[in-house]
Amino acid sequence: MKKIKNKISFKLFYNDKFVMFFSILVAFISWIYVASTTQESSIFTVTDIPINLPELTDDMRYFNTDDIKAEVKISGNALVVTNVTKDDIFITAADVSFIDAPGDYTIDLVPRKSGVKTDYSFESSVSPSSINVFVDRYDEGRMIPITDKVAVNSVDPSCYASQTLLSRTTVKLSGAESVINSIAEVDAIYTFTETLSQTTVVKVPLVFYDGKGNEISSKYITADVTEVDATVPILDVKHVPIIPKINNIPEKLDFDNDLIKIEPSTIELAVPKNLNVTSVSTSAIDFSQLTKENNSFTVTLEIPSGCRNINSVETSEVSFDMSGMSEKTMTLTSSNFVIKNQGAEQNAVVSNKSLTVKVIGPTSRVNLLSPLSVTAVIDMSDKSTVTEGYVERPVTLEFKDPFAQCWLEGSYTVNVKLSPKQTAAGENPAA
Repeated sequence: MKKIKNKISFKLFYNDKFVMFFSILVAFISWIYVASTTQESSIFTVTDIPINLPELTDDMRYFNTDDIKAEVKISGNALVVTNVTKDDIFITAADVSFIDAPGDYTIDLVPRKSGVKTDYSFESSVSPSSINVFVDRYDEGRMIPITDKVAVNSVDPSCYASQTLLSRTTVKLSGAESVINSIAEVDAIYTFTETLSQTTVVKVPLVFYDGKGNEISSKYITADVTEVDATVPILDVKHVPIIPKINNIPEKLDFDNDLIKIEPSTIELAVPKNLNVTSVSTSAIDFSQLTKENNSFTVTLEIPSGCRNINSVETSEVSFDMSGMSEKTMTLTSSNFVIKNQGAEQNAVVSNKSLTVKVIGPTSRVNLLSPLSVTAVIDMSDKSTVTEGYVERPVTLEFKDPFAQCWLEGSYTVNVKLSPKQTAAGENPAA
């Protein structure tokens, strides 16, 4: 049988890369052997260890302690201590029994072993050895109004800065109860230093103050918003005329506007840039109430929506020049009454035998006016379905030429008797 000789080749040791790898491997094995057999302790620092504080009684809790980290030095076998991590060590308070009320406290820290690796010792105390904590009860949430403290220093002369609009009017605060209780005001504070000529929006941070005006730190409370959008509407300044609104002017009456005087006759408005405002109306004046004596009316101004009344003018005095007018009392009879818009099945008759009215108009016309030039119109439009009984109806006057410039002073009514319209013999009522 042929013998096979095992020959060890040393050619690999002439390869530089193999020699380097082999050297490192031998050194590592040697280090492990020495480290595991030596009795000398190594010191190692474990860092970034979270702090776990015990729970408190009476519904109190710690605030702003989540980001506090500590470190501690440990000693022991090199192979052991170098494999100890922050998860193997538990750092907590030495004692919290003295905490019995909300406030600031200093708590001493101690380390404890929490992992399966326990073959090591603590070489030093925890660093830091103590921490300062704030303790309080927790307020779930409270709504506090936001005070507008946005200031505008300069506005273009042709513009007007309207009231600042905040995107939020309240803020919800939660956190340390005593801190929230001390907050007297939440302000949105900002000052525009530039000259404004158009509507501008900025983000404004919220600031908390106590009852004495001292600023309160927000580190122990949480707000659902920390800033708000503040909009400063910039409006155009316009001078526009005031136009009186007059109702119940007779259809054929052409009342000369030169006889109407309004004071003040113009108003200064701040108008949104996208709104075309050319005048301002007054509240309505009932023309039928105009007499020789009652010829002046104080009326309120109807400011268009979105506009600001810069002058704060709320009313105007509207007066009518009645110096060329006269009044006349006339008695109308059944020949003057005309009923219009009767119902198809309705028979209407004015019950009044006569009606005394007062007419007003230019003196030259009123002096010549007689009942023959007047028609008293009774409109039955909204009573056309009533076929029996009595109804009271308003009277309007129609003046024949050349008395169209006259009008009825005040308001008058007549009584109208209603009965079903008689059907002729042989006529089909349905038809």
